[in-house]
Amino acid sequence: MRYTHVVFAASSLLVHDAPAPRPFDGVGQMLDALAQDGVSLGLLACEADGPELRALDQLGLLAPFGAVMAAFERERTGANPAETLLVGCSADDATRAENAGVDFALACWGQPPVRRHVRATAYAMSPWHVVELVRRERRLAEREPWLAWVRELQAIAQAGLYYGRDPFDVERFGRIREMATEALGSLSGLPLPQLESLFASEDGYQTPKLDTRSVIFDDAGRICLVNERQGGWALPGGWLDQGQTVFSNAVKEAREEAGLEVVPVRVIALQEHNLHNEHPFAWGILKVFVICEPIAGEFEDNIETIERGFFSRESLPEPLLAAKTTREQVEMCFAAYDADDAWQLVVD
Repeated sequence: MRYTHVVFAASSLLVHDAPAPRPFDGVGQMLDALAQDGVSLGLLACEADGPELRALDQLGLLAPFGAVMAAFERERTGANPAETLLVGCSADDATRAENAGVDFALACWGQPPVRRHVRATAYAMSPWHVVELVRRERRLAEREPWLAWVRELQAIAQAGLYYGRDPFDVERFGRIREMATEALGSLSGLPLPQLESLFASEDGYQTPKLDTRSVIFDDAGRICLVNERQGGWALPGGWLDQGQTVFSNAVKEAREEAGLEVVPVRVIALQEHNLHNEHPFAWGILKVFVICEPIAGEFEDNIETIERGFFSRESLPEPLLAAKTTREQVEMCFAAYDADDAWQLVVD
């Protein structure tokens, strides 16, 4: 788990222009999920007995919080700064986090979301993104240093083989590539021929692969998921094929996996697979989420999926195939659908 202590600015939890105090959608579920995960929760409020605290108390949302602060005091959380996250909704909150030496997540679930000129470690487009951020494993270089090392060696070797002119240097780069592949095989247990075809078969400068995910909602606001033969539900999608664009690939994947003819509308997020999804790969993968409008189509059994369904937030199927689509990624898609034109692109 990335963070063990999370402090919320009270203003990020409540809708301020409502006739009566109410939390933003998903706030209660977010606090419950964090508490169940054993995360220590703190609250930053302007006044010790102000209207925000009274409103949270009336709504039954004050109980999960331990320390309640009028100013951010990291010492009161008893937390390691590297394991502490401040969640707020303003530039002032970002400054408080910077002064305290802790990470900051900007709550962007207001309408429209506030992001302009606010620097943050992460931009949370829905409360579930805070849960994902807390649960998210640290970067590959921190949690699997050996995998990060062999990836870097392979990238250096591939660039050297492509750009090198001296025959002795080319020979050395070739051996570095062989050693990186052998090391990955020894550490992962995967057969060498498979690694050579997947990990060390390309020419030119090493770049991430592209994976498109088609985000499709029906007229009732339910999201389309497909049941993969691997066992689990996911957004329709797959590798960006040669000759395809991001949009045309989203159309193709929707047709092949969900049996739907769609019109691509806009990109809502660019995410690095190894930061969000299970099973880190030996290469980088950039996931591109594309909102698409369905036109027509009927599902047909195919080589990749066995079933298609449309699901509300409250009735998501189990299990999700987290190597391709996580609960937090589905929540992001719902948040983008709700925000419509007010949505701002999410980029890692």
